[in-house]
Amino acid sequence: MSPSPRLRLLAALAVGAFLGASLTLPLAARRVDTLTLLATDLLRELAEAENELARLREEPPTSVAVYETRLELVDARGQRLPPATEVVLRQELDPLAQRLVGEDVYDLSPAVVRDLFDRRRLQVGDTLYRITVESMVLGPRALLRLRVEPVPTAPGAGSRDGP
Repeated sequence: MSPSPRLRLLAALAVGAFLGASLTLPLAARRVDTLTLLATDLLRELAEAENELARLREEPPTSVAVYETRLELVDARGQRLPPATEVVLRQELDPLAQRLVGEDVYDLSPAVVRDLFDRRRLQVGDTLYRITVESMVLGPRALLRLRVEPVPTAPGAGSRDGP
């Protein structure tokens, strides 16, 4: 007597499952090995990072000196100044900025640096300009963004062409 169709179907299903498992097992084992190696590498990197963090927490920060200063001069709208005005203003402001070079970044007081430039008035030709510190980044490469605005003349002290 020949096996029933149900039994044949069940046998084919069992053979397919065994073949599928036998073909998938090496691929899965390879993937597990790869993931195990990757996890080992990541754990090693984590341990190194934790050791580095612990070392940085124990050591006091080393001194970092300012080695470059950059001034950005802009008008009230955030646009660049006319080149002739910018050149004259830079002749006055660059020496002040150069005072920061060589200073320890950790010892710099942002308030003192701001006061070095803020509310300073400089004459360019017939126009008096007021300098305002918009922003600053203090680090090895210090950046100061300065807003430059003409100071309005007092009423009655201006030109005689007015009313």
